[in-house]
Amino acid sequence: MKPTATIERRLRGAAGAGSSAGTGGAGLGVDRRRPPPTPEDWRILRALALYRLLLDTLLLVLFQTGYGTVLFNTADPALVHQICVVYALTALFLLLPVMYRKPGVELQAPLHFMIDVVAIAALVHTTGGISGGLGVLLVTPAVGCSLVLAMHASLVLPAIGSMALFGVELLGQPKPALVRTAAVALILFGSTIAATAAAQRARRSEALAARVGSDLENLARLHQRIIDNLDTGVLVVDSGNRARLLNDAARRQTGVRREDDLIALPVLFPALARTLNEWRINPHREPAPLLPRTGAPELLPRMMTLGSGADISTLVLLDETARLREQAQQMKLASLGRLSASIAHEIRNPLSAIRQAAQLLAEPETLAAQDRRLLDMIERHSQRIDRIVGDVLGLSRREEAMPAKIELAPWIARALDIYSEGAGKRRKRIDAASIPPGLFLRFDPDHLHQILFNLWDNSFTHGGADETAVRISLQGGRIGERGQPFLEISDNGRGIPEELVGQIFEPFFTTAHTGSGLGLYLARELCEYNQAHLEYVQRPTGAMFRLIFAGAPAPQNEA
Repeated sequence: MKPTATIERRLRGAAGAGSSAGTGGAGLGVDRRRPPPTPEDWRILRALALYRLLLDTLLLVLFQTGYGTVLFNTADPALVHQICVVYALTALFLLLPVMYRKPGVELQAPLHFMIDVVAIAALVHTTGGISGGLGVLLVTPAVGCSLVLAMHASLVLPAIGSMALFGVELLGQPKPALVRTAAVALILFGSTIAATAAAQRARRSEALAARVGSDLENLARLHQRIIDNLDTGVLVVDSGNRARLLNDAARRQTGVRREDDLIALPVLFPALARTLNEWRINPHREPAPLLPRTGAPELLPRMMTLGSGADISTLVLLDETARLREQAQQMKLASLGRLSASIAHEIRNPLSAIRQAAQLLAEPETLAAQDRRLLDMIERHSQRIDRIVGDVLGLSRREEAMPAKIELAPWIARALDIYSEGAGKRRKRIDAASIPPGLFLRFDPDHLHQILFNLWDNSFTHGGADETAVRISLQGGRIGERGQPFLEISDNGRGIPEELVGQIFEPFFTTAHTGSGLGLYLARELCEYNQAHLEYVQRPTGAMFRLIFAGAPAPQNEA
């Protein structure tokens, strides 16, 4: 599932939940489940404990100075003073579990409220009942405790407080003020329900914000990871020509360290800064390739605008021109391969008819020498066309590689026997004595046959005018830190001119009139198909190709 879809679904769900809570009335439609306590809940309890301590201190000061007897109708100021002292000591004691956060909120909040109910009910009783005005002091503890409790638990608090006030008024006063007590009870219920609903909605909004924030953070990390793994350099340049964002590819292309930030583009890449300014003037102008520094690859920039307004940014994409050319070449070769394969099917049928007609014309023994020479030319070029068609079809019909465990020395001996049967005795000058026994590798045997036969044919064809004078030497072993098996095919021929070395693996490149130019290209493709590597090694005399295979177990492990 896409992260953006998840975020949109959660936002729609939150909007639906909010609307149901709003239409259902205060407290109705609100989730009654209590999530785990948060640091905010403990801060509320701590504030409530401090409020309780401050209230007790204020009452003690009032009754100590005598103003309490003036404000409140009390017949026994000493008893009120004692109640305030006990209430203050209890408030101090309640600070300890709040600071240590043990026991949990669901136990501490009701305990705090019960202590407030007992103390405030005692004060109401000694100050002339509900008419003294101290009954409203229960509102603050009820609201504070309801903020940290679930709905079903918070509704119990005003009920307990109301019953305590009604009990004090009915049992302690000769003329109970029930209407005032009912008004205080309604204030308790209303404020508690409103506070609980607000707390539940705040918790739900906070949880949603945390989930959405987590999703956005994960989405940002995902986008950053994707951008950093791109081969294309990505820069975001602000209106002041400062590079605000660079991915790993852009840092590698421009040589910028990761800790550098807000780099001025004219300092980082002056040529790109000039190109960007020209593009802002004329966005339809195609930018030219740029060179960030000496020895660095050439880059082709692409620009596009991000956002709108005065502080507008520009997205700059930097592609290496060599990689773009390589991709275009690969696409061209793929299209050429499909086209060639389709054409090859159409060529073989008329080609077979031409060869058969030439063979029939060559049967009479009285045929003139000039005509026989022309028929030989037809046969020779028909064979060349057939070989080219076969190579093209081999590229387009490549079957899946089926690597097998091969011991190189005996396998080469059998391959030489097969090669000599088709090539004739004059081409059997191949020395394989330098291949050590016990050298194992994993490779598709059919593909390895095709690679070696192509390399041997090239050595005999291009090694010199006299094929019998060409010698091929095979040498094997292990190379590199991982001990990869390798096989070197070298000859004593004329070698490959240095100016042509970079083109020998290109398709259809050949210096012989009878070749198709696909032998080395096909050999390299088959090597890569088997996780191997074929390279040309420059030597003073002759030609050498090195075939490096993928890592294979040591001989003792293969036994």
